[in-house]
Amino acid sequence: MSIDILFELQHEVRRLFIAGSGMAAGDLRLQKILPQLIKLGESAPVFKRMAQSVDQVLAAETSNSAEKLLELGILLNSVLYTQGKTESKDELTPVLGVDAASTPPTSLPYRKLYPLIEALTQKGQGRLEQLRLGHEESLYHDLRVIPAAVSALDDSYAEIPDFLQNKVIPALGVAVLPGLKQQFKLDGGKGDARRLELLHRLQPDVELLLQAAKDGSTEVRSTAIELLSDYPEKEDFILEQADDKKKEIRKSALFALSRLGTEEAIARLYKALNSKDQDIAIEPIQLCNANELTRSIIEHATTMINHINLRTKVAESTQQLMADIRSLHGKRVPEVASLLELMLSSPGFIIPETEALQEVAANLLLELDLPEANHFAVSLHEAYNRKFIAYSFQAALRILPPADVYERYCHELKDKKSTAAKDLLRVLYEVTPSLHAQLYASDSDVSFDLSQWDPRWIHIFIQLDEEELVCRFAKESDPKVTVYLIKKCEERPNFTQTNTAHSLLILFRQNDPAAPKLLMDILEKGGNKQFYYLDRIQLTLLTLLPKPYAERLRQFAEGLSYHGMKSQLQDIADAIAAKPELEPETEPGASSNYGEKGQGLWGWITSKMS
Repeated sequence: MSIDILFELQHEVRRLFIAGSGMAAGDLRLQKILPQLIKLGESAPVFKRMAQSVDQVLAAETSNSAEKLLELGILLNSVLYTQGKTESKDELTPVLGVDAASTPPTSLPYRKLYPLIEALTQKGQGRLEQLRLGHEESLYHDLRVIPAAVSALDDSYAEIPDFLQNKVIPALGVAVLPGLKQQFKLDGGKGDARRLELLHRLQPDVELLLQAAKDGSTEVRSTAIELLSDYPEKEDFILEQADDKKKEIRKSALFALSRLGTEEAIARLYKALNSKDQDIAIEPIQLCNANELTRSIIEHATTMINHINLRTKVAESTQQLMADIRSLHGKRVPEVASLLELMLSSPGFIIPETEALQEVAANLLLELDLPEANHFAVSLHEAYNRKFIAYSFQAALRILPPADVYERYCHELKDKKSTAAKDLLRVLYEVTPSLHAQLYASDSDVSFDLSQWDPRWIHIFIQLDEEELVCRFAKESDPKVTVYLIKKCEERPNFTQTNTAHSLLILFRQNDPAAPKLLMDILEKGGNKQFYYLDRIQLTLLTLLPKPYAERLRQFAEGLSYHGMKSQLQDIADAIAAKPELEPETEPGASSNYGEKGQGLWGWITSKMS
């Protein structure tokens, strides 16, 4: 084709622009193209003019070769611009819109929209951040973005369609309806189920839901059936779907019935809990607010407890009772607390066959967080050879004064190897935030008020050699705590060990005058010059060193083999050298206000470094 000759000529002209016009005279590649241009010029004047221009370049003297080459380039580009195509290769489809008043604007330059459209239509990392940025800048309201946003509901990376479905598309309002309708397919997958939910949210249409519930794919049918719960008059249809052959459809029907909460819906949910659909009925029942259903389940659970106490069909009764108890999660009513009290106070129920069920019941007792539930949990302290002491301890922390909690449970820690002691220590680690958690999270995220704990706990932890708990509970300056932590640091002179850094941090917090020297001694005597990384606590410790230690830290940094760490420690040494000669809180005996007024550990560190 003639256009191909022009592109070939353009390539050669660019080559000569780079090489220099002096190389154009007698160029062999141009000579090869010239005959073809002459032949095309016999039928088209523009090619005749192009051939003449090429001939002039080939015959040009060095003095005017640049002028001739520029003339050829201008002529060639002018012709190519007139021959270019601007239409898309894709098939053109009409754009569905709404009334003019609701039509999205298109005032933004495409250059601004392109990164967002690219993130919506392509694969790769970092797309979700681009989508969030587009949402913050209100770019989705542009007509050119909407089709791509609707199409991205099919994306395989679940967080993207979730974000679009929950945040972006609902905010677009009726302007997105044409795009949703155009791309929605009854036989589609999860993306079409999302489109159906959005169509229902923006423009409810019961007939569309019925059609989707009857003729759609499994995903579309499931979503349609759940959405039909907004129409109580369709209860009979939903009840029919609860007997469908497909498990996914039956599950969706049960969710819809849980929202209806009618007498027939409650009966069907209760039937499902006692049938082969037991596993898919539990969650819908948890979401159902009907008190009648809760009472029915409690009555059935009571019967199962009696069967277990009488050793009648223990395995079958235990399985059914497990389903009953799991279905009661989230129902904070006194009747549930009474049921759990009946279970855990019956010796005939505490048998090996119900071991897992006992744990589920005890956990639910704490989740209720009702006064009667907490008091009963506390009463389980010594029951069944202290089997439930962990749950009793957690409930006691909620309702008893700190001194009473200590007096009740401190004796259980005399034998660290006992099961009861292990359970208590596990709870203590679970309910108290680590030093890392206190540093990396804000005070609002990690709340640990030491005033809610009896101060005698820390001495128990010293006796048990639970160093991490000692660090978590350390508050006011305490000679016993100081001696213990110093001893642990001296036994383990390794700065990179987590426990060593934690202990040193507490010693600094208690304004112990030996803490700076101890830190430098551990650094220098540790024998490890291969530091590649120090965590936030370790770096914080180094910044807390007083001014006289700046030179020692600088000398230590010189001996490190890793250049990046050496540079970082030298910067810290420079910052230390710039400190005042005397810092008030580093004086021996200075008062400690750690934990006061919600300051927290990170608040103290921030105040020290400011």
